[in-house]
Amino acid sequence: MQVQILSFNKHKRLSVVQFASTEQNTFDYISGPAAISKNLIEVREVSITGSVNNLELVNLSDKYVFFMDGDILVGAKQNRVLNTSVFVAPNSKINLPVSCVEQGRWRSISDKFRSSDYVSPDRIRAQKLKAVTTNLKRGRGHFADQGEVWDSVNEYSLELNAFSVSSDLTDIMNKRRESLDSFIDKFPLNEKANGLAIFTDNSPLSIDLFNRIDIYREYYPKRLRSAATEVYNLKDKENKITEAEAKFKTLNLFDELEKLEFTVHNGVGVGREKRYDSNKLVALELSYNEHLIHFTLLNLEPVKN
Repeated sequence: MQVQILSFNKHKRLSVVQFASTEQNTFDYISGPAAISKNLIEVREVSITGSVNNLELVNLSDKYVFFMDGDILVGAKQNRVLNTSVFVAPNSKINLPVSCVEQGRWRSISDKFRSSDYVSPDRIRAQKLKAVTTNLKRGRGHFADQGEVWDSVNEYSLELNAFSVSSDLTDIMNKRRESLDSFIDKFPLNEKANGLAIFTDNSPLSIDLFNRIDIYREYYPKRLRSAATEVYNLKDKENKITEAEAKFKTLNLFDELEKLEFTVHNGVGVGREKRYDSNKLVALELSYNEHLIHFTLLNLEPVKN
């Protein structure tokens, strides 16, 4: 995978490298959150009784729709997070594998889901990606470890010192919205980028690469908020990573990925997934008709205080 480094910024314990891939904007599609806001798709419970780990998505439009792994949907019987990145064909209906991020509610507050201003923090994304990959290898589908997700939500509640009556991740993050948003201003968007690598000190936290620049711009502030949760309660200390080191490590992660074994699986909607799995990192590449739609790489090792 060929990328060109465009910019480097750091603030406190976070650093962000923005880059551009050699192939951009090769396929026309819109984001799931945008499609929901324009009433182009509907996401709802699978039935009146519902199912914690499944939702129904109906694409009412002639557009392809993309959801990112970690997208949070709010409403209906309880808030959920997507277990994987999903590419939805026009005028189609699919079953959406999700995990609950609101343990204390199981009652309907709306007929349909709406999108959130957040994607789940990278620790939850990494755990889910690891669990889903394991389950796919065993023929169990795109399911995560629900108990592990609930435990992580409780951990973030403690780390952010934010309590939610229903143990809702969105509510927890909302209570620290001002602090999380303060990071966004310190990392200006690069208008030519379609990918970013995030570091805590000199350790990689995650990489996300999108096909389309406009989709990248939509998700950029959400990615920064989620990354900020990882360093919220860390002690202040000098972040010694240099621009040269961050750039080298970003490119090296792509090189290291080429050495890992991978498995191939059908996507939840349309497309194909390549899943990479090791003791230190997990990665997912979602493509459709030879077009890379989304790539994510996540560090499984904990952030050090």
